[in-house]
Amino acid sequence: MEAPNPKVSVVVPTRNSARTLSRCLQSVKNQTLKPFEIIVVDDFSSDETVQIAKNLGARILQRRCRPAEARNLGTSASTGEYMLFLDSDQVLTPLVVEECVAKCTKEKVGMVRIPEVFVGEDFWSSCSAVWKNKYEQVEHVYGARENLMHGEPRFFIRKLLEEVGMFDTSLLWGEDYDLYERLKRLNVKEGYCKAFLYHLESVSLTQWVLKNLRYGETVPAFIRKTNKKIFPSMIRHAMLTFVQVLREKQKPSVVIGCVFLFWLKACSMIIGHIKV
Repeated sequence: MEAPNPKVSVVVPTRNSARTLSRCLQSVKNQTLKPFEIIVVDDFSSDETVQIAKNLGARILQRRCRPAEARNLGTSASTGEYMLFLDSDQVLTPLVVEECVAKCTKEKVGMVRIPEVFVGEDFWSSCSAVWKNKYEQVEHVYGARENLMHGEPRFFIRKLLEEVGMFDTSLLWGEDYDLYERLKRLNVKEGYCKAFLYHLESVSLTQWVLKNLRYGETVPAFIRKTNKKIFPSMIRHAMLTFVQVLREKQKPSVVIGCVFLFWLKACSMIIGHIKV
């Protein structure tokens, strides 16, 4: 008799995510290894988010909470032995879940990184996508050598999350890196997935500023908890990314757009940091 499929629970925090949620959830349903359950933790959306989630068979929990708390809530409500955390603007390619489970079962890893490819639809989101794709490329090439902060795992063995206390809900920025560091201190092995996901960029300059102001406000809490000197690492990462953008011979307008968005993000985070 064949062994039953491993139980994978997918948790997606949402707030007014109607623009991208159907593509996100449909990509989960289209996996070659079907997840056992999809849990959408919704921050009382005012658009069609909840109806879209219902139509696609997701279980819906509603709570006023930050993403870290939403992931913890979804984990507590789930029954899977593996957890996959997605944002509502991320779309999986079909083999992601199957490969992540294989990494855990065959290579005995406890957490798996999933590569991201950023995609933009208008000028600003396209500039952001170019920058973030190069940012990821720099991380892959220079990460260990330059001691850069990098994208963290999204797929975990559930019992390991519970063992380290799951996400720190006091952090709005860096909560995934904090979790990763705690798992590393337990000597949890990490794996790297070849299958990837698409990240659907959307940039409103006003929302960009407001989001990074909020991030800046929580950076001091992250620094106090982790004792990480993050700003030198972030500056090195940005400079290396800018070099990669120039090497690719992007259109001058795209280069200027990338620089402007980075400048806007840096200024917003610094102002948010100073306000605390």
